[in-house]
Amino acid sequence: MSESNIDLFDKITGLIFSKLYQTFPVTGTLNVMSFMEAFPGEVDRPGEFFSATLKWLITSGYMMGEPDSKHAYTFNKCTLTAKGLEVLKAVPDSITGKTLGAQLQDAAKSGMLDSVRSLTGKALSAGASMTFSAASAWIANT
Repeated sequence: MSESNIDLFDKITGLIFSKLYQTFPVTGTLNVMSFMEAFPGEVDRPGEFFSATLKWLITSGYMMGEPDSKHAYTFNKCTLTAKGLEVLKAVPDSITGKTLGAQLQDAAKSGMLDSVRSLTGKALSAGASMTFSAASAWIANT
């Protein structure tokens, strides 16, 4: 059975988050070739999917980066934003005490891509909750 786009998005996003969390605050280059193990064989254009995922993460405020004008499917100056870092430092696991970022790193290093996908869902939900809380507080104070 093939993965849905949402499942694949969560998996790729988790691997990106893991990499950026590991290297924070140093900026780096991300290229689709470093993430090919996450793409199932039936994905026609992994580079386009990878680039669309990065553009969404940048637009949504989880990370910074810019497309490389000379190399396709490559982004330079990539790092987590304050929002991205806050999300990955939040929600410690009640059993292990590890943050989402640390859990993502462990899962990515172990090749546990289903765990990466699940943890990414938690991270994006936490980010949405933080945004909603901040907007609610702003409205209440105006």
